[in-house]
Amino acid sequence: MDSQVKEKEYSQYRWVIMALVFASFLLTFLARFAWPPLIPVVVPVLQMNMSQAGAYMTAFYFGYVITQVPAGMLADRFGVRTILGVSLVIEGISTWAMGSITSFDMGFTLRVVTGLGAGAIMASCARALMEWFPPQERGTAFGFLLAAPSGGLLAANYLVPTLNAAFSWQGAFQWIGIATILLGILIYFLVKTSDEPKGEKSFFGGFKVFFANRNIVLVAVAGFCLMWMELGVATWANAYIKKLGFSVKEAGMVLIWYSVGGVIAPVISGWISDRLGNRKNIVLLAYAISAPLTIYFGSQTTLSMLNIAGFIYGFCSYAANPHLSLMVSEFAGKEWAATANGITNLIFQLASMIGPLVLGGVIDLTGSFSTVWYMMAAGPIIGILVLLPLRPPAAERPINLQAK
Repeated sequence: MDSQVKEKEYSQYRWVIMALVFASFLLTFLARFAWPPLIPVVVPVLQMNMSQAGAYMTAFYFGYVITQVPAGMLADRFGVRTILGVSLVIEGISTWAMGSITSFDMGFTLRVVTGLGAGAIMASCARALMEWFPPQERGTAFGFLLAAPSGGLLAANYLVPTLNAAFSWQGAFQWIGIATILLGILIYFLVKTSDEPKGEKSFFGGFKVFFANRNIVLVAVAGFCLMWMELGVATWANAYIKKLGFSVKEAGMVLIWYSVGGVIAPVISGWISDRLGNRKNIVLLAYAISAPLTIYFGSQTTLSMLNIAGFIYGFCSYAANPHLSLMVSEFAGKEWAATANGITNLIFQLASMIGPLVLGGVIDLTGSFSTVWYMMAAGPIIGILVLLPLRPPAAERPINLQAK
């Protein structure tokens, strides 16, 4: 009887867990993208150049990559609550401290620390959803979670300029930092998950699961291919649009429409996958549509078509995102979901570090953007070839709606 009551309690509480992990991921991306809107304000004050301003994003990703795997291992070993809560507090303190920087070096160090905290978030969130949601609802759950990156980008573009106008750039960093710290404290007290060891006692059991499972490795490589395209667009679309003669504001609006599509798509595709099953086919379809859309988007020269194509492009490309993390989690099982996602996300983020640099070099070499759109489109095409031999996870089952 007690177990039935507990099961019912946990079932009702799963949406609280969903809200908490969504907010965690959203604030992580808000802290990450708080810097770009403030570059025009802070650079003159600190007498920085644009290379130094760009280095602050590199600094974040440097820290972000470092903690992906160890954070996943710790979450699998000790549970989500402590790892997620502490990580958010670290990220919040470093973001708050950015409001007091007086030199480039000080800011660079703080951005590395911010990345170190943020790097633990995805693996912990994936583990929490695997614990709390039954297989037939995980597509929806991961869909909400993976809407957070685009939501964070949107929030940064709207909220950061508002905070800057009201409280100065220092206040913008400080308010975002305070919100992140408070969420970390709430996570620690509200996430009902045991801090007892999960699965095997060894810290390295998740490595064995990851590298022994060909399907997880295939998903990781396919995710790299998707991130190659998505980060290429996020990095160079603004520059392309401005080169066409449009203003910074107009270019930003195109990216906002792209982000709106990226917010909506994961939720819808996740919900559909729970009803129909076969997440692999949804990913293949998203990849197949995204490749030609990349080239189409890069051929547009009018603002109206850039906005329309941008929304459709964002929707189609981000429709694949939740299923990659979910399939990794289901292949690994909830015992090792955090470690598997940590390793996978590390591989994903290598595209974030390599892609923009390579594509920027091609732009410098050719003097135009035409070639890079084809190079971005190659990502999902290669991803399709990688995913073809993939076998869907055993946990994936379509729901019989008539039986309900």
